[in-house]
Amino acid sequence: MNGEHQDTTSFSEQHLAQERVEILVEERSMYEFLLQFLPRILPPSFAIEQNCFIRFHQGKSDLQKSIRNKIRGFQGYHLPTRFIIVHDQDSNDCRTLKQELQQLCGQSSALIRIACRELESWYLGDMEALETVYPRFKSNQFRLRKAFRVPDECFAARDLERLIPEFQKVSAARALGGIIAIESNTSASFQAFVRGVQHFLS
Repeated sequence: MNGEHQDTTSFSEQHLAQERVEILVEERSMYEFLLQFLPRILPPSFAIEQNCFIRFHQGKSDLQKSIRNKIRGFQGYHLPTRFIIVHDQDSNDCRTLKQELQQLCGQSSALIRIACRELESWYLGDMEALETVYPRFKSNQFRLRKAFRVPDECFAARDLERLIPEFQKVSAARALGGIIAIESNTSASFQAFVRGVQHFLS
């Protein structure tokens, strides 16, 4: 030993952004999806569970109640903290819902993204990925059907549970997050989410 200090911090840790991002989502399925998906699109200076954290809630009401508390709790934190809020549209008016969530965020640095109509609609934007996970789902039989032509207009969870008996929200999210297509996904809200996150954290 020469007595010199040895820096044991990994290369990746040394190059992480000196700020933190908190991602607040409605439920466990979105958490599981993003846990697999986000490492595919995050800038190199952000890493899950190092300076990028995903928090799931027990539905919409719990999420909305949590937003102000989380933002208030990180005021004065030693690292600047940004927030990403991901909320299903369901039957809400998208613009009105986004305005309501923005009000809850106040002046904090926050990105709000609405999954239209829900996370499972993003899956219908890449039917080949669905078929990979659930081989009985034949994408060629559904791709051109009028009911599925615009994924963001579908209440997809209900449809997928009907078409794929073994479909379960959490296991599907975990399986699809790592393989769902990015550039070719036909869900506009999925594309808006990807572009928004990349720009917000760039």
